[in-house]
Amino acid sequence: MSKKEEKKKKDNKPKLSAKENKKRLKEFEKQAKANESNYEMIRLFKILIGVIGVLALFGFVFAIIHGDIFKSKKKEKEEIQNIEIMAGTAFSRPTTEDVTEYYVLFYDFDGANKDLMNTVYNAFNRYDRKMKFYKVNLGSILNKTYVANTLEEVNTSNNKDLKVMDPTLIKVSNGAAVAVYTGKEEIVNFEEATIKVEK
Repeated sequence: MSKKEEKKKKDNKPKLSAKENKKRLKEFEKQAKANESNYEMIRLFKILIGVIGVLALFGFVFAIIHGDIFKSKKKEKEEIQNIEIMAGTAFSRPTTEDVTEYYVLFYDFDGANKDLMNTVYNAFNRYDRKMKFYKVNLGSILNKTYVANTLEEVNTSNNKDLKVMDPTLIKVSNGAAVAVYTGKEEIVNFEEATIKVEK
């Protein structure tokens, strides 16, 4: 096609009026804005996916470092070692082949010695997780019959005749008391000699 023919063809195209040109220009602008908006949405979506991916990767690495992942799901049966018991069961607590002795700390959970005895109890708990260490609330109405009013009334020979002062620590082995510490001074001295607890 010659240049003349091309020029003629161009001249034959219908010319758009200024109104139509303005309308087309508005449509182009609208489409450009829509395209720009779509581009921004896609960009934001990609950024969001990237942030989530980085956080997930960070969490995964953190879990691996702290050993939460790939850990054996097999849970070891954990026996509750340090619990509150009734005074009448002090000499009949279950034992195992590994641990045949345990301690029972008698005190009033709301009494004058409660803070000191809680410290003793927690210290033994931290000292040896395998050691069984029970506590008895002498302030409980169910344990009132086991409270001795004088040292002469104290009896630590068996569950049936048990009478203790507030506070008392008894070491039990094979169902019998092998050591008895009566009064806060004796208990604290024993504790300090055994585990050097922080005051």
